[in-house]
Amino acid sequence: MKKIILSLSVIIFSHSVSAGSTNWQPSVGPGQCIVYAEIGETGGYKWNNQDDCNEVVRRGYASGVGVSGRVIYEGNTPGTNGDSIGYTGIVTPNRPYERQAPAIYHGKKKVSHGDGYTYWAK
Repeated sequence: MKKIILSLSVIIFSHSVSAGSTNWQPSVGPGQCIVYAEIGETGGYKWNNQDDCNEVVRRGYASGVGVSGRVIYEGNTPGTNGDSIGYTGIVTPNRPYERQAPAIYHGKKKVSHGDGYTYWAK
């Protein structure tokens, strides 16, 4: 009977130790794990190959970084969505993200990017 109780205590203790490991949090934010890249007509993002960023993926916390924002064209009025195109995508260690927006839209050239947002993609 003592062996059963001892074995059961070891199992419970082992389970509680492994359950605690699911509370791991990254030491970096998602925006630190991507860098701007001159790809496509309006650019994009690639993975920032740093140990802290790679650890997030290795531990299974996230598969990569989600990105979203807007490509803004000449004549855009601040606070409106006119003359801009929204984008959203995911950057992983093995896959960059190319914004799906042209360099010229309705005859107007790209002037900037705005409303950028990053998050951990599961």
